[in-house]
Amino acid sequence: MKKLLLLGVAATIFSSLSFAAIRRVGFFGPAVAGVDYPNFQAAHDASAAGDTIMMHPGSSFGSTFMTKKLVVIGPGYFLSQNAALQANTLGMDSISGYLEITNATANGSSFIGCTFPAYACVVSGTGIENLSFLHCWFLGDNLQSPGINIKANVNNFLFQQCAFKGDGVVSVIVGNVVCTNMSFVNCLFYSQSGGDYGVYFNNVANSGLFQNCVWASASGSLNFIMPGTFAVNNTIGNPNSINGSGITYQNCICTGTQFPAGNGNKQNQVWENIFTLTGSTDGQYSLKAGSPAIGAGIGGTNCGIFGSTTPYRLSGIPSVPTIYALTSPQGGTPTVNTVQINLGTRSNN
Repeated sequence: MKKLLLLGVAATIFSSLSFAAIRRVGFFGPAVAGVDYPNFQAAHDASAAGDTIMMHPGSSFGSTFMTKKLVVIGPGYFLSQNAALQANTLGMDSISGYLEITNATANGSSFIGCTFPAYACVVSGTGIENLSFLHCWFLGDNLQSPGINIKANVNNFLFQQCAFKGDGVVSVIVGNVVCTNMSFVNCLFYSQSGGDYGVYFNNVANSGLFQNCVWASASGSLNFIMPGTFAVNNTIGNPNSINGSGITYQNCICTGTQFPAGNGNKQNQVWENIFTLTGSTDGQYSLKAGSPAIGAGIGGTNCGIFGSTTPYRLSGIPSVPTIYALTSPQGGTPTVNTVQINLGTRSNN
């Protein structure tokens, strides 16, 4: 009863946004014709360019070929770790399939608050550009099954306020293709075991930006393979290795000499003095009082994922209204037709 009420009210709030047609996948209530679909592929096929597809908690991409410009909104991730952000803490379940972007007609698409496990996002079409991944979570499996696998020449991809997990795996792999203007802004790359890769690029013609990121490895074995031309700014890291001769660093912080001296960079900093290292998987990278990262970025901004004008958002909560609390003073199963509920909402703008 409570779950149905929660999702029903959420759908009403979402419908007030100024998107084109809104379609839903995984909605728990009674299906509405032309709105609710059993899987992402069905919702995609029914959509026109510019439509929005909402992935409700517990839903999956399945196995989908995407050829349209869409806005795809998921519920976020780490929902059970960060309290009072989303009342329904199921998150997305995309493990059963993958999303393959196959045609330039999908250019300009945005993914917000989505989860992409191993090989769940593949870019294989030619001429694909201007894709945005905001507040998303990528989990790789191995070099053959990364969280996102780019298999064709692409341009102008933005990953902003995303989390990339590696545990003996790779999160992002770009094959022997050319990827230009790939930007990672306020993104967290983290691992908890060993033999991990944050990104694995294969072509010296690649180019991109890492701005206000954190490269964190509990085991000290997070590796970045980055041939090409990359700028790394306002970033904090303790990576094991960085392979790439065309990388420039500015106002970055590291625990040893992983980042070069000069240009505003700070070497040999103590990890425990930089972050709080308490709380949720992503919240622990909040800056500690007196952190050397405070005000150390370009223009006096803070380094790390919570700095700059686009700070990381806990749990990847999308920039749409959510219900973070739902209670009923009556409790239990209602015995009357009228049920009092109390709910809390936030805009998340």
